[in-house]
Amino acid sequence: MANEQKPVPATPDASKQVSGPSIGLLVTGIIGAFFSFLGLILSFFGTGFFTIWRDKVGEKYFGKEDFVEGFFEGVAGVASSIVGLLVAAFIIYAALKMKELNQWGLCVAASVLAMIPCISPCCILGLPIGIWCLVILMRPEVKEAFS
Repeated sequence: MANEQKPVPATPDASKQVSGPSIGLLVTGIIGAFFSFLGLILSFFGTGFFTIWRDKVGEKYFGKEDFVEGFFEGVAGVASSIVGLLVAAFIIYAALKMKELNQWGLCVAASVLAMIPCISPCCILGLPIGIWCLVILMRPEVKEAFS
């Protein structure tokens, strides 16, 4: 049994390194969950972000029957909001696991997911946070500290 590897205890250094990125990923997930929930509520009431934006900007840029607007206000709006909530929940769960130094692969997957526009709960914030998480997660000392 000389080939058995003992689990590497989490070093304070690895915990410190993942602290910032995990909080950033958590914030990204929370913001995404908020906007997905808001989109879900607006879709149920027959309106959406596009209608609110169009009413503020005016109808000179968009006609009354715009395809994109109608698409995101109906069933597809509800479905995309539910998918957004599920993605945000996954990112929040992975951020909490990253903070605990558990499930390295899950944390990598959530970091990549946070970077994808139109899937990420908060794509403007998700891209830099996702890159930051991946840079930290790929460090050998951090990878070894995960259980």
